[in-house]
Amino acid sequence: MRKLDLKNISTALNQMLSITWKEMKTIFTDSGVLLILIIAGFGYPLLYSTVYLSESVDEIPVGIIDESATSESRRFASKIDATREISLVSCVNMDDAIQKMKRRDIHGIVVIPKSFNKDIETGRQTTVSLYVNMATFFIYKNIALACNYVMLDENKNISLRKLSAEGLTEQEALASVEPLRNKMNILFNEGNGFASFFVPGVLVLVIHQLLFLGIGMVSGTRREENANRKLSQIETPSKKKVYRYILGQGAAYFLIYSLIGSYILIIVPRLFGLPHFASAWDIYRLLLPFLLAVIFFSQTWSVFIRNRETGMVMFLFFSVILLFLSGLTWPLSSFPAFWKYFSYIFPATFGVEGYIKINCMGADFSVINTEFVALWIQAVIYFITACFSYRYINK
Repeated sequence: MRKLDLKNISTALNQMLSITWKEMKTIFTDSGVLLILIIAGFGYPLLYSTVYLSESVDEIPVGIIDESATSESRRFASKIDATREISLVSCVNMDDAIQKMKRRDIHGIVVIPKSFNKDIETGRQTTVSLYVNMATFFIYKNIALACNYVMLDENKNISLRKLSAEGLTEQEALASVEPLRNKMNILFNEGNGFASFFVPGVLVLVIHQLLFLGIGMVSGTRREENANRKLSQIETPSKKKVYRYILGQGAAYFLIYSLIGSYILIIVPRLFGLPHFASAWDIYRLLLPFLLAVIFFSQTWSVFIRNRETGMVMFLFFSVILLFLSGLTWPLSSFPAFWKYFSYIFPATFGVEGYIKINCMGADFSVINTEFVALWIQAVIYFITACFSYRYINK
C-alpha cells in the first residue's frame, strides 16, 4: 500500500510538471500572451511611475487682472506668483482672460478689485475673486489652496500691522491674531506627492490584471482551437483529478510572477523613490497568497472566456471596477455596505490594502493579519471553484 501511495504521488507530480512545462511553452510561444504577461509586466510599472514622477502639479498658469494697479496689489500678486503651485499670467481684462482660459493657456483667473488698496487702508473688507477650471480636480485644488494660503497670510499681516500701531508688542499682536496655532504634520507622504499616494496601489492592480488577462487569453485561445470548446485536454486518468491540471497550470504563472511581482513591488518603488518601508521578505510573504488567489481567481473566471477577445473585454470591465473598489479613488470607510462587501470578492482589494500598510505606512506585518488571512482564504476558495469550473467545462 505504501509503495502504491508513493507511486500515485510520483505520477501526480509528473503529470503536474508536464502540465507546467506545456503551459510555459504556451506562454513563451504565444506572442500576445508574452507581450501581456512578460513585457507589459516589466513595462507598465515603469510607465506609471514615470508619468507621475513629478509627484505634484506645479507652476499652473493662472491669469491675473489687477484693476487696482497699486504697490499693495502688486505685492499681493507677487506673493501668489511666488507660490510653488501658481505662475501668474497678466491679462488685460476679463474678456482677455476668458479667451486664454478657453485656449487652455491658463487654468484660473485672479481678479484684484479697483478698491483693493483703498479698502485695506480704510479698514474695510475687500474681495479678491478667484475663478478656477473645475474640469481637472488637482488643478483646481492646487490653485485654490495656494490662493487661500496667501490670503490667510495677508489677513494675518494686515491685522498685525493694525495691532502694532495700537501699541501692542509683536508677541501680543500675534497671540491676538492667532489664538489657536495650527501645526500640520504630514505622515507617510511628507512631500504630499500624488505618485507616492497613487502608484503603489496601482502596482498591485497591475499584477492582478496582467495575470487575469494572460490566463484569460490562454484559455480563450485554447477553447478556440478545440472543436469541443473545452478549456483543456486533461491528461489525468480521471477528471476527478482535475486539481492536478489546476495546480500544474497555476504553477507556471506562479513561477513567472514570483519574479515579475517581486520586481514590481520591491524594485520599482526603490527605483523611483516611492515609499518602501517594508523588507523584501515581508513583501514576498504578502505576495505569495496574493499570487495564488489571483491565479485561481483567474482560472475560475476563464470558463466564461470563449475566445481570445473576450478576455480583453473582461480585463477592461474589471479594471475600472478594481480601481474604484481598491480604495485609491475613494476611502473604503466611506463605501456603502454593499460595495464594501462586494470588494471582498477580488484579491486586489486585500492586496492593495496590505501592501500600502506595510510598504507605504511602515506597519509591522502583524498589522495586516486580516488581509494576509483573507488572501489565503481566497486562494483556497478560488482553487476549489477553479476545480469545479474546469470539471464542468470539460464534461
